[in-house]
Amino acid sequence: MSWLEALPAVAVAIVLFVVPGAPFALLIGLRGAAFLGVSVAASVAVVGIASIIAPLVGLGWSLLPVGIAAVAAALAGLALRRWTRRPDSADAARWRELLPAGAGVLAGAALILATLLPGIGSPENPSQTYDAVFHLNAVRWVLDTGDASPLHMTMTTPAASSSFYPTTWHAFAALTAQVAGSTPVVTANALTLVVAGIVWPLGSVVLVRSLFGSRPLVLALAGALSAGFAAFPYLLAWYGVLYPNSLAIALVPVALGALTAMLRGGARRVDGTTRTRTVDAPPVALDGGLSTLGWAVVAAAATGAATLAHPNALFSIFVLSAPLVIAAAVRAVREDARTSRRLLVIDGALAVFAIELFIWTRFQTGDNGWPSVRPFYVSFAEALRNSPLDITVGWVATLLVAVGVVGGLLLRRTPGWLVASWLLAAVMFAVANGWPEGALRTAITGLWYNDAFRLAALGPVVAVPLAVVGLVIAADWIAAGFDLAARRRGAEPSAGLRATVVALVASVAVVGTQFGAIQSIDGNLADAYRLDADSPSLNPDEIALFEDVAELVPDDAVIAGNPWNGSALVYAYTGRRALFPHVGGAYTEAHRAVAEGLADATPEACAAAEELGVTHVIDSDPRMLFIGDARAELYPGLTDLPRDPAGLALLAERGDARLYEVTGC
Repeated sequence: MSWLEALPAVAVAIVLFVVPGAPFALLIGLRGAAFLGVSVAASVAVVGIASIIAPLVGLGWSLLPVGIAAVAAALAGLALRRWTRRPDSADAARWRELLPAGAGVLAGAALILATLLPGIGSPENPSQTYDAVFHLNAVRWVLDTGDASPLHMTMTTPAASSSFYPTTWHAFAALTAQVAGSTPVVTANALTLVVAGIVWPLGSVVLVRSLFGSRPLVLALAGALSAGFAAFPYLLAWYGVLYPNSLAIALVPVALGALTAMLRGGARRVDGTTRTRTVDAPPVALDGGLSTLGWAVVAAAATGAATLAHPNALFSIFVLSAPLVIAAAVRAVREDARTSRRLLVIDGALAVFAIELFIWTRFQTGDNGWPSVRPFYVSFAEALRNSPLDITVGWVATLLVAVGVVGGLLLRRTPGWLVASWLLAAVMFAVANGWPEGALRTAITGLWYNDAFRLAALGPVVAVPLAVVGLVIAADWIAAGFDLAARRRGAEPSAGLRATVVALVASVAVVGTQFGAIQSIDGNLADAYRLDADSPSLNPDEIALFEDVAELVPDDAVIAGNPWNGSALVYAYTGRRALFPHVGGAYTEAHRAVAEGLADATPEACAAAEELGVTHVIDSDPRMLFIGDARAELYPGLTDLPRDPAGLALLAERGDARLYEVTGC
C-alpha cells in the first residue's frame, strides 16, 4: 500500500481535528491564526467529552455523538460571546495572519513528513513497540464495542466492570477508520502524521503569536521551526509508541499560549527593528480577538483537551506555566499601588499553586521501573543543547535557542518567564534521567512514570518560541548590516533587498535544523517500523497467517497466543478476539491456566478454555518483543508448540507461524 492510498485516512483525520471545534472557536470570538490552533484543541475537547457522554445516553461511537457535542460547544461559545469577544477587534487584519501562519505550518509539515514517511516506510507497517500492541488492539476494541469512553477501557482488565485509560486518541482513530474504511494500522500511522505535521505546528503558532505578535515572519517561523527539534515530535513517534502522549504534548502549546494571552505574558513584540523594547502591556495585535475572560475560557478548554488526551499533560502545563503565573503576579503587584489589591494578587497566585500541589499529590503514579541512566548535571546539559537520550546535537536549533535566550533577554524581546520555563523543562528531564531513584525523584517526575522520554518531549514546547525569536533577531541583525553597508556607500537601503536577506537567512536556518539531531533519529524510526523476518513483534509470516485466520476462523472465535511474539495483533488485523490483547494486563486465573497448560490439554487449562470461549491458538517464531524478558516466559502452554500438540489441530501454517484449532478439551 502506498502513502497515496492512505490519503483518505489522513484527510479524514485532518477534518476531524479541525471541524468539530471550529464553530466554538469562531463564535467565541477568535480570528486568524489563533482561530485555527484553538479549533484543533476544541475539536479534541469535543471528541473527548463526546466519548464519555455517548455510552451514558445509549449512543454508539460514531460521528453522531461528536456532532451533538460540537453543536453544544458552538452554542456555549455563542452564549459566552458577549463577554469574550473584543468589540474593537480588527478582524480583517487577523484573518490576513492565516497566509503566513499557513505557510509556516505547511513548511513544518513538509519537513516533518520528510522524516516520518521514509521512517515508517509503508502506511501498513505497524510500530514494532511495546505500547503499539495495546493501541492497535484498542482501536479495534472501540470499533467492536462502539464505546470509546476512557472509563470503559477494560480490554486488558477482563474482570473489571470499569477501568480508566485515556482513549481520546483511540476515539479519533476509530472515527477515522469508520469514515475512511482504513485498518487500525493504517489509521494509527495516518494519525501519527496528522498529530506531528498539523496539530503540533498549529499549536506552536498559537504560542508564538501570543508571545511575539502577528509579524508574518514570526508566524511563518513558528510553524517551520516546529520541525527542528528531534525530541518532539519524532522521539515519541518511535518510542513506546506513545500515541496519546504525543497528542497531549502537541496541544500543550495551545494551552500555554492561551494562558500567556490571558495573563499578559507576551509583553514583547518582535517587530523587525533592533530598537524594540518591552512595553507595559501587549498591544491589541496580541489578543487574537478575545478579552481576558475569553482567553481564560480558551485556556480551560485547551487544558482540558490536552488532559483528555493524556492526564500528564495537565501537570506539564502546571510546570511550564508556573514562571508565567509568578511573572504575572509580580507585574500586577508592581503596577498597582493599593495594598489590598497587591495582597489579593499574591493570595490568588498562592491559591493557584496550592490547588496545583493538591492535584499533583493526589495523582502520583509508581516508579514503573524506569531507572536513571546518567548523572543529573549531564542530563541537564543534554536537554539544554537539545540532545537528550543520546540524540545527536542539533547545532542550528541549539544556536537559535541560545540567541533567543541571551540576545532576546539583552534586547528585552524574550519574556524572562519563557526562559525559566525552558530551564524547568530541562530540570524535569534531568531528574527523570539522572536523579537517584527514590521517593524524591518519584514525587517530582512520577506523574510521567519517571520516563525520561516523555519529559524530553516537553522541551521543544518552549524551545520553539525561543528559536523563533533567536532566528528573527539574527535575520534582522544581518539585514541591518546590509542596510548599514548601503548607507556607507551613500545609497538608500533597499526594502526589497532587506526582505530577501531575511527570507534567505530564515530559509537556510530552518533547513539547517534538519541536520544532526533529526538525521540521528531516522535510524530509530526505521527500526521501530521495520517489517521483516527479524521484526521484534510482528513479522510477514504472522501477517500472512492473519489472512488465513480471516478466512478460516469464525467471527466470534477467541484466539490464545503468547502476546510477546506478535500473536496478540490478530485482533487488530482480523477482529477475532485475542485472549491476551496486550503484553501487559490484569488477567484472571482462568487466563493464566490457559497460558500455562493448553498445549498439554491439562484439566485446568481445558476448563479455563471452555469458560473463556477459547477456540484457536496461534504460535509463532521464538523471537519476542523484548529479548530475555522473563514476562514472555509466562505462556509455556502457548509457546514453541510442536506440529501436533495434544488437544490442538493444525489448520494453517506460514513459515514459523501456525494456527491451531482447540479440539482436545
